[in-house]
Amino acid sequence: MKLISDDPAFRKPDSPDVQADLDFLGHRWGEAYLISAEGGWYTAIRRDGRGGKLADPDRDGLCVKIRSDYDADPVSRELP
Repeated sequence: MKLISDDPAFRKPDSPDVQADLDFLGHRWGEAYLISAEGGWYTAIRRDGRGGKLADPDRDGLCVKIRSDYDADPVSRELP
């Protein structure tokens, strides 16, 4: 039986690893969004300059917001 805690992407909420979270977000969304962490929040800004800053205190929460933003208006990954 495989447990969720066996998954290397699993992290305990009480011991976040900010750099690992930034790597995770950057790997998935870094071509389309500028990803950072500031003041206990993860943030994303579209590379095409449209829209505002997306922010969430949780990595997965930011993923949901990015996915929703991207689905509504995809960001070109061919930006200079």
